[in-house]
Amino acid sequence: MRERDWTNAAPEAGDLIEAQGVTVRCLAPGGATLISGDLDAAVTVLAPGAPMIGLLEQIPDGPFALRIARDRALLCTQEPLDFRPGWHEVFAISPADDLYVPFEIAGEKAEALRNGCMSAQAGSLSAMTLFGDKQCLVTRARTAIRVWLPRSETAELWTRLQVLSRV
Repeated sequence: MRERDWTNAAPEAGDLIEAQGVTVRCLAPGGATLISGDLDAAVTVLAPGAPMIGLLEQIPDGPFALRIARDRALLCTQEPLDFRPGWHEVFAISPADDLYVPFEIAGEKAEALRNGCMSAQAGSLSAMTLFGDKQCLVTRARTAIRVWLPRSETAELWTRLQVLSRV
């Protein structure tokens, strides 16, 4: 069997894993825009004042950008932005609502689950790290951990989280 041949469906917004001391919830993606090039200029034009968030940093209630690399970030907003995709002098933008699926991990055992899935513990300007052997963006949201994982990996990682949350 190929490792990507999953018989279980990928989770949808609202799907929930409940176990002793931990809850994992699949969230609606909201608006997501991939920006590259001059990130400061892009954020100033698209979402003025939105902070750039690194690994395990707290996300605000309003718009924010998750740093992927020096010249790449995922701008997260409540709703998709109305813009023309492509190059805009010093930065490029493209819609990315279907690129990542956000999960929220909460509860008294949330940190233990995160520690079991992730080796990096903080200290990076980039929110990108390995989480369950997948390249994910990982931050904090109020009292929870927020993980944006590539849509193509959701079924596999959701299954792993179901197993790990019961250990």
